[in-house]
Amino acid sequence: MRMHDKVVLLTSAQNPCASAIMVGFAREGANCVVVDGDAGKAEQLAANVRTLGRRALALQIDITKKSEVEEAVGRAVAEFGRIDVLLNCSGIMHESDFLSFTEEAFNQCIDHGPKAYFLACQAVGRQMAEQRSGKIINLSTTDARIGSGESTGNSAAYSSIDSMSRDVAQALGYYGVNVNSLVCGPMDFFSGTSEEAGERLRRMPMGRLGKPEDLVGAALFLATDDSNFIAGESLYVDAGYSNAAVTEDGFRPAWARNWGDFEVPPQNK
Repeated sequence: MRMHDKVVLLTSAQNPCASAIMVGFAREGANCVVVDGDAGKAEQLAANVRTLGRRALALQIDITKKSEVEEAVGRAVAEFGRIDVLLNCSGIMHESDFLSFTEEAFNQCIDHGPKAYFLACQAVGRQMAEQRSGKIINLSTTDARIGSGESTGNSAAYSSIDSMSRDVAQALGYYGVNVNSLVCGPMDFFSGTSEEAGERLRRMPMGRLGKPEDLVGAALFLATDDSNFIAGESLYVDAGYSNAAVTEDGFRPAWARNWGDFEVPPQNK
């Protein structure tokens, strides 16, 4: 097992990508501490981890409050003795027309994004500095790199998270701690219309939106010794979405010109 008896602290049970990653970590032998503002959701994810034969602790906290974050870290260390991996994933998504986007919604993006990530990085970072080891993974989205008219708050939050990850990587690298961002692209739980999903697929030649499970392998890489010489990077798991223009139909295979329900033809045909 690649993460045998490692201890992971997860800052939200409500992010479907983070939940899939935590289950992937547990299958590789990790124990976990799940913190969330909703005690029921924290316990549900912890229970899923226990069904895989691993230990799990669920804690209800407000991730935007410094004292509660520090208390959660203290309880995690008291229970497990150490924290090997921090998976920051408390960021929230707000989609709104820019001219009607509220100050309250913008503040929520910042509070649950860069502010909460900072508080967790600092509190867990102190523990990792004492250990002289640790991995911090800041879950982000492609809104950190590319602009979208309905995503002002998301872009402000996640671009801040990406840049902060580079700074924290420099600050904690002296103590043997690796800090990186894991960036997800358009996901299959996207709530838009089929036409809107199609716009995203025009930039994704693999022909489908992402699934939470698509991030597990990359997260394992960042959480294990495989990434010991990686710091301050943003690893994009988005099928090329964030760095692609739309390929014109004249340069696509005929079957890829109009994404819908389809199967890629076998290579021998």
